[in-house]
Amino acid sequence: MNATTRLALSFATTLVCSGAAFAQPVPGTPSPPRVQVQGGVEYLNGGAGEEERAAIVAQSADLPLRIVFSVAGGAYVVADHVDVASSGAKVLSLDNAGPLLAIKVPPGDYTIDVTVAGKSERRPIKVGRQAVVLNWRLPEEAKR
Repeated sequence: MNATTRLALSFATTLVCSGAAFAQPVPGTPSPPRVQVQGGVEYLNGGAGEEERAAIVAQSADLPLRIVFSVAGGAYVVADHVDVASSGAKVLSLDNAGPLLAIKVPPGDYTIDVTVAGKSERRPIKVGRQAVVLNWRLPEEAKR
């Protein structure tokens, strides 16, 4: 093997190894949110930090029901519990929901029940073919 070939192989090996190193997550940083499934319903839940919120928004194109939980001042918060129902049947039941929750449901009428700080609120929502974003303002006591 001549010097040029050895140099080219060395360079190629360095590129492969450095590429693998760059692909590794930074220790201590959370992994990007993954689509989860409950009872056949796909959803994304989370968004505690800016990067996680951006990842959820980027991945939620196929999840037409999107709920954003915040308080009046605009601070994002997490709901203690969320139930999503259609025709009286629960579709999704989730603890510690948000601040962003994106759910893959077929078009239809749904009822969303949210519990935070021991208080519950209910809202109806109609999901069509286009994504629906529900900006849910929770009481100030939700901010803990």
